[in-house]
Amino acid sequence: MPRIDTTPLLTHKDLPGPLSMARLTHFGTLHSLDQTNAYSAEHADPLYGRAMIALKLIPFGTIACALTAAWVWLGGTFPRTVDVISSSHYRADSHGRKIRVFNRKTAPEHVIQVGNLRITTPMRTACDIALLTPGELNEHDACDVLCALFEEYQVSLAQCMQTLDDNHFWPNTQPARELFTSMKHFF
Repeated sequence: MPRIDTTPLLTHKDLPGPLSMARLTHFGTLHSLDQTNAYSAEHADPLYGRAMIALKLIPFGTIACALTAAWVWLGGTFPRTVDVISSSHYRADSHGRKIRVFNRKTAPEHVIQVGNLRITTPMRTACDIALLTPGELNEHDACDVLCALFEEYQVSLAQCMQTLDDNHFWPNTQPARELFTSMKHFF
């Protein structure tokens, strides 16, 4: 079957009329990022499709992390922010989403490539999510996302605790350790 569209992101200008995006979102063909930007539901289903979408959303030279990486690994609703590891600062939004930058030491073994997207591993993604403050988590329940990462990608609490121990200078390591400790009864 020939592929009709290979563009994972669309703006309202790519469509025939102003109501097209709302209509296609209503039918489930597109998933809206804001009123003028959306991504294809077809691309959002497989891991590599989500990686293509994330690659278009993150700034060049950055690494997808935290909630953005969790979305690539697990799918679901795209988070309200685009989370990246970088030493730069970004003031402009990316397709209707604020860019949230984390300037954390990143070991080479904590980053892999999915397609052309540089992304934190599922284990490192779990650590980054545990390090978020309650205000940074927004609508996401950290335990649900962490449990899904642990189950889907066989991430262990011991690996996460060791990573936190190795990087004890990161902000919020103590609350992250407490969160992981409270999750022991799930595993």
